[in-house]
Amino acid sequence: MKLGLSAETYRWVAFPWMRADLPEFRFSGRTIPYFTTPEPPDNLDIPIDWMLDRVGENGFSSLSMECGWLGEERRAAKFKSQTEDLGIAYLATVSANVAAEEDEWGAGSAGSSGQSKPVFDAGVATALRTGWTGGSPFEVVVRAMELASAAGARMLSIVHGAPDRPNRFTKEPPLAQQVERMTQNLHTLMPVAESMGLVLTNEAHMDYGCTELAEVLEAVDSPWLRHTFDFGDPVFVNEDPLEAVGKVAKYTVATHIKDLDISPLTEIALGAVFHTPIGSGRVPVKEILAVLQAEAPDPESLHHCLEVTPRQDHDVGLWVEASLAWLQANCADYWT
Repeated sequence: MKLGLSAETYRWVAFPWMRADLPEFRFSGRTIPYFTTPEPPDNLDIPIDWMLDRVGENGFSSLSMECGWLGEERRAAKFKSQTEDLGIAYLATVSANVAAEEDEWGAGSAGSSGQSKPVFDAGVATALRTGWTGGSPFEVVVRAMELASAAGARMLSIVHGAPDRPNRFTKEPPLAQQVERMTQNLHTLMPVAESMGLVLTNEAHMDYGCTELAEVLEAVDSPWLRHTFDFGDPVFVNEDPLEAVGKVAKYTVATHIKDLDISPLTEIALGAVFHTPIGSGRVPVKEILAVLQAEAPDPESLHHCLEVTPRQDHDVGLWVEASLAWLQANCADYWT
């Protein structure tokens, strides 16, 4: 197993549309951070090189990052050269509504809908919007596949979760119909994935449980569709993380490793879930690693991308440091 970095770890420090040091954030009414390390990027460009610096300084083996950031093939080729020089793997990600109905998904009319080709526009990205504009969801994923391939990625994780999309708690359409749509839509991508030699993964992202995603994996039944497991996100859909990983371990080719503290009851008579440094929460991290070591198809090449995302008033640099220290002290036998 290898330890990597998810760019989402530094969202409040580095994402131009989410940075907590900007005036827009300070006027939003959210908690203002006292200080944070590392220093934010010195401009508002998409922080690709800044992320690579974080990979290098922490000794990570990979980087999980939205491939729309690369923009076009020339920048993707440069990024491929950068990652090769650093000796790291690139695990690409993209957000798309994989539970869209057939007409909206757009596989049958790709390229002929009259819409502009998909592009990632940082100017329209927000904490709730992906930044992709133009084209159907199918076309967004295909464009992401092209960029991921040009950047040397070995896989592309398709993230469904977004506030305006269906999820397992949506009554219309019913959950069974959503699963059927995901199966049909992902199936249309399999010939494209095979032609590019690029493995796609589905990923739980506070939208579906591993129960549903395993059902999709079994129904599509293709070596070009696998799974990215998130250690914490099953909690948000009422799944026990250890039970969840058992459902998808045999398909898992990458993970986002995190921890959560869970308070069933708080002083305001409601439950709450908090992100924490790895090792200080309630997620059974060591037990999940053991399951993946035993059941993942290729545990030696399995990348666990650190995704610790504190609230804006916590120091992400200290969280990363504490998480790495705990993993090295308690799980060192898993890292190659």
